[in-house]
Amino acid sequence: MATLGIEDFELLLQANSVLSSKLDSAELLQAVMELATRVVKAEASSILLLDEKTNELFFNVALGKAGKQIKEIRLKVGEGLAGWVAENMKAAIVNDVQNDPRWSGKGDRKSDFKTRQVLAVPLITKGRLIGVVEGINKKDGSGFSELDRKALEAFSSQAAVAIENARLFEEVKGEKEKLSTVFAEMTDGALMIDAKGVIQLMNTAAGYFFGIQPQKAIGSVTIQDLIAPFMTVPPLEMIFEHYENTATIELKRREGKAFYLSGVINRLMNNKGEPLGYLFVVHDVTEMRKEELLKRNFLSLISHKLKTPLVTIAGYAPLLLEDSAPLSDFQKKALQTMKSQGMHLSNLVDKLLTFSLIESETLHLNLKPACIRDVIDETLALMKPYIEGHNVVFDKEEHLKNLPLVMIDHERICEVIRNIIENAIKFNDKPEKNIHIFGTRHKDWVRIGIEDNGPGIPPEEHPRIFHKFYQVEDSFTGQVEGAGLGLALTERIVEAHKGAIKVDSLLGRGSVFYFTLPVAPEEDSKS
Repeated sequence: MATLGIEDFELLLQANSVLSSKLDSAELLQAVMELATRVVKAEASSILLLDEKTNELFFNVALGKAGKQIKEIRLKVGEGLAGWVAENMKAAIVNDVQNDPRWSGKGDRKSDFKTRQVLAVPLITKGRLIGVVEGINKKDGSGFSELDRKALEAFSSQAAVAIENARLFEEVKGEKEKLSTVFAEMTDGALMIDAKGVIQLMNTAAGYFFGIQPQKAIGSVTIQDLIAPFMTVPPLEMIFEHYENTATIELKRREGKAFYLSGVINRLMNNKGEPLGYLFVVHDVTEMRKEELLKRNFLSLISHKLKTPLVTIAGYAPLLLEDSAPLSDFQKKALQTMKSQGMHLSNLVDKLLTFSLIESETLHLNLKPACIRDVIDETLALMKPYIEGHNVVFDKEEHLKNLPLVMIDHERICEVIRNIIENAIKFNDKPEKNIHIFGTRHKDWVRIGIEDNGPGIPPEEHPRIFHKFYQVEDSFTGQVEGAGLGLALTERIVEAHKGAIKVDSLLGRGSVFYFTLPVAPEEDSKS
């Protein structure tokens, strides 16, 4: 049995070195043709690649005067000698093509070349056909042998891998160029950050927002340094440590002219679930925030103006009802209505005033170490008149008392817990309303969860339920009184504590509201 000699192996090793050094497809295919000619000592060679969409072979590289015409030739898999090799995925030696029924002769008719002998071998990688390589006309006229077939098959396995790698490289390069173009043209600021927080990509808009040229930031500036001039809600460290794959963030410049950014941070993971980095996209919301400030100031002014007449109405209605003067049933009913609706309106105005105060940028928190279990118990005690009559069953995990002290404004966090529990009761139409309260510690944060067995919240509503004056439509929740401020207040208070709040909910399976609070410093916890 004929075997490859030392000279053949040296040539194959040389070919492997050449092929592995090229990633440009045109250069690589040209090198494959030249090397194939040398490997089998042929006068010429050709490469036909497979178009998987049409299942046709085509000449990707063709030289000489007839090159353009030859490149127009396309062979169906199974057509001609190359088509037979592709269809059967095995080599063919034909030393007299004119007498072989598989020979098509299309290439010869398009050029001045005369083909007498052909050695054709399939290009296969990972069991998939990508084309056919041919040696044409043995130089010494003796015809191709089995030894030539073995040499060309050994070469073709190297060439197929190199061609596929070059193709993949060009696809990746093309996608990268598309991404770079989109990245550069975005009006939103966009940054790619690695797992250590170092900026790897940054577009022009982001450079404008953060006052640095992208080329100076890439590879040398961390995201922490970049946003240092801004206040962030929630803190960036919390997003990196506690959030899942996507989180929103608000930024406000600390000094100088008011400047606000709103952004989304997406965690990037590899196929093993390990973090690769983050994609950070921000846009300018300064005008929007200024409008919100004007609305808030107007809301606060109107609320204060309404408070004085409401106090009068709410005060006189009970006095008239207690008066001994005889009143008709209609008058009593009218006064009762005035009293109840006056109280309801007064509560709404109080909530508007509270919201105006809490939403203000100068919100002051009276922060002190506190046991979160005690805060929860106190809130439930204050809510007892509301809870009674609603058939609510509470389940508080024992682990709550083992959590570290948190640094909070006691009154404000009571309001957070009250709003979440109030919603869990108010929007639940089940005969028995179950509320489960639990908590865990994550590094320097305590995470509290409040779970209910209510109707759940549709997924499309999740991003909006924390917006002020928003409620899920009545057809879903039933007609429920309220201004839609409870969760907006809750989010603002939690964020003022540098924490974050989120909801997990499925239709028909209830909801879980989570919020995080900072652990009190050790010296405060011991005091």
